[in-house]
Amino acid sequence: MRIKVTTAVTGSRSPANHPNEVVVLINTREGQEQLVVHQRSISDGSIEIGYPISEEGHFYLIELPRETAGGLWRVWVDQNELISTPKVKRRA
Repeated sequence: MRIKVTTAVTGSRSPANHPNEVVVLINTREGQEQLVVHQRSISDGSIEIGYPISEEGHFYLIELPRETAGGLWRVWVDQNELISTPKVKRRA
């Protein structure tokens, strides 16, 4: 499972701590979130994520590979932001 990202451009320097890291933006239900990832983890404008945890209409609750700049690990995203839209198993 992958989620679409865009690279954050902030002048000539990346606000990431390491030269191999880059800040990406993820579109969530509440707005954009910044996430620092290794450059090699980006492929075709997306990063790998875990299987969605929950579903609400056309939004999925996903867990990110790292904490966002705002301190979040889990965010709600529109199904259109996912590369492969899964069917979430419902608990009985």
